[in-house]
Parts: sequence; C-alpha cells; structure tokens
Amino acid sequence: MTKVEITHPDKILFPKGKITKQELADYYSKVAILMLPHIRNRPISMQRFPQGIDKQGFFQKNAPQGMPPWVKTKKIPLKEKAPIQMILCNDKATLLWLANQNCITPHIWLSKIDKPDYPDKMVFDLDPGPSQTFKSVITVSLLLKELLETKYRFKPSVMTTGSRGLHVTVSLQRKRTFEEVRTLAKAIADTLAQAYPKKCTTEARIEKRKGLLYIDTMRNAHGQTVIAPYSVRALTRAPIAMPLEWKDLKKPGLKANSFTIRNIDKWL
Repeated sequence: MTKVEITHPDKILFPKGKITKQELADYYSKVAILMLPHIRNRPISMQRFPQGIDKQGFFQKNAPQGMPPWVKTKKIPLKEKAPIQMILCNDKATLLWLANQNCITPHIWLSKIDKPDYPDKMVFDLDPGPSQTFKSVITVSLLLKELLETKYRFKPSVMTTGSRGLHVTVSLQRKRTFEEVRTLAKAIADTLAQAYPKKCTTEARIEKRKGLLYIDTMRNAHGQTVIAPYSVRALTRAPIAMPLEWKDLKKPGLKANSFTIRNIDKWL
C-alpha cells in the first residue's frame, strides 16, 4: 500500500475527548476493509475541520490542488452547472489521505461513476422530533422495513447516523433514474406517514411536523450526498455511522451515537 504520512498527528480534532488526527487516521485504517466496498467508485464530498470540530468546518466537493498523483478523481457533470473534479476513494491510502486533510466525515453519492444518473441505493433518513427518543426511531424503522418487504419486495438495511436517527437503505438495480427513485421513495414515505399519522410525517417544514419523526427522502437526487457507512461524525465523542443487522435494534440501551472511535473494537 502507498504510505501516507499523517502530518501534525497530535492535532486535537475533538477537544472534549482529546481525540487527535492520528487517532482519526488509525480508526479509518482499521475499518478500511469494511468501509471501502460502500464508497468505491462514488464521488466523495469532504466535510473538513482543519481547526477541530469546535471551529467552523466546511464541505468541499472539488478535488483540491496539489493532491498526490495516486488519488483518483473523476470529472462529474452537474445539471445546470459546470462539471467538477471530484475525489474517488477506492483504496485505503486515499481514505487515510482524506483523514490527513482533516476530512472527518466523507459523504458519498447514491450512484457510481459508470452510471451517475442511475442510483444503486435509495435512502430514508429517519429524523426524530426534538422530544422523541431513539426508541421511536426504531419503531418507525421497523414499520418501514415491513412495508418495504411486504409491499415492494425490497430487502432493506439499517445504519445509525451517529447523530440522532437511522438510515434505512434499499439496494437498487440501477434501472431507475434519480427522479424516478425520489418519486418512489416519497410515495413509500407518504404511505407510511398516512398509515401512522401519530408516529411520523413527510412534512419538510419543521414547524408543521408537530414534533413527529420526519421521514426524509430528499437525498435521493442527482448530486446529493449521504454520510458514508463507518464515517465519523463531527460531534462530541466521535460517533460513527454504523451499519447494523436488524436484530441489533433490540439491544438494550442502543442509541444513534452508541458507536464511537473508542468503543468500536468490541462491535467490529
């Protein structure tokens, strides 16, 4: 493997836990074998925090100048905008290089570069209301799973977001455009919200959600990104977006931010 030097390894990126850039890089090195199949050949957006998470970070879509020649990029056409050169994270060295750029959280497209207009994933982001517990998120995720399996014959997967919610994801055969997938995702979410009006909503405006869990399908669009599986979130304790088996939702005390850089070994 190409050797990647971690510059300023003692730089503290997570002040409360004193988690350093080196610790971030070590984590990504550890999970690379699990993470790379989820992100390979997908355009990457970098969420970077050069001064740590207590300072203002930024999203970067364009590949920066002065990259090593072994970091792969691809010119990506964007609707109604000029094409941009974006990074592809196809190997462990690139993943570590991203960490060295203070990229705490890689975000990925829902399509791959060979068929950028045809997603191979459909994502439902379950976002709880301010007063809701994680148990309510689990409840809605299981109702969504049942709907996807029984009515649509999909086999959904589930992942913590590392923040407050869950992502329920469906694999697709890349036969539908983003517009078609987004329309389908919205119809599915609306069906669930209509069946359980006291548990969830598809109302995009916060003031109209009435504190209910929001089923967000807006990421199912060309050029939009989602947090990559196994990514670290720029939050206290460095929580991880962790793919789970459905049976894991029954574990006592499970939360969306249960998995962190420092406790991940026992879960892996």
